[in-house]
Amino acid sequence: MAKATSRRKTDSRPGHHHDHTAHAEMLLRAKGLKVTEPRLLLLKALLDRHRPTTAQELLAQLSEHGLDHVTVYRTLATLVESTIAQPVSTIDGSRRFEVHACEGCRVDHPHLQCRRCGALECLEAGVLPLPLIPTRLADYVIDEAKLYLFGFCPACQKEAKPKSRTAAARGAGTK
Repeated sequence: MAKATSRRKTDSRPGHHHDHTAHAEMLLRAKGLKVTEPRLLLLKALLDRHRPTTAQELLAQLSEHGLDHVTVYRTLATLVESTIAQPVSTIDGSRRFEVHACEGCRVDHPHLQCRRCGALECLEAGVLPLPLIPTRLADYVIDEAKLYLFGFCPACQKEAKPKSRTAAARGAGTK
């Protein structure tokens, strides 16, 4: 399987314009966390991207600010423990992280992942209705539910299209 990459821009949502630095600081303070430069930089990066992001992507983006892999992973753990960030599992077993704290964002949104390249998209804007999740089922107390949809992204669909019949026939005659 090819290494997962994202084809989306940092923030492709129309009308999504506000100061993520101030927003990140507000989120940290609201959870009672000390506002440190690493936390602010990492949280702002997650808010800016507005999509599930790997620790490696964040490290590449923030290394110029002196953040190393230990700081990035510890800061991500703190953001997840405080429920500011949410971990997102992927089909290749890796984890990505996202923050959906902007107006109109749904934390409980489904994800769509390409089985070929690993591209991962958030489906937020009413694409699917919210499923009804029971709070108890088979003697379990349900405290979390996640919906993942799998398929092939537009780019992988284009790459996988079969050759036309005329091209196949021409190829057969050259052997």
